[in-house]
Amino acid sequence: MQPDYGTGEKKLSVYIFGLFLCVVLTLIPFGAVMYPDLSDAKTFIVIMVSATLQFLVQVVCFLRLNYSTEQAKMNVMSFILSIFILFVVVAGSLWIMYTLNYRMMH
Repeated sequence: MQPDYGTGEKKLSVYIFGLFLCVVLTLIPFGAVMYPDLSDAKTFIVIMVSATLQFLVQVVCFLRLNYSTEQAKMNVMSFILSIFILFVVVAGSLWIMYTLNYRMMH
């Protein structure tokens, strides 16, 4: 009996589908930048949405994060906690730098 790591079984079709989606989600912002029909703000939104979707595709297709077993649920919770800690560290660092810049300049 194999141990349960919570990642499910490997399937080539999932990897190929993930690769296809990642290529498409890379070409969309590339096209938005190369053919600037949109305003700067809309181009930025297209880039950020594509990056977020690509991140989710890579997590689901390549890291195989899912909710199928109890171990898989623990993996998802650990991943969410890691993202939260990363957000707190980055947001806190930006807040500290902004505050220091404000206090140094005023």
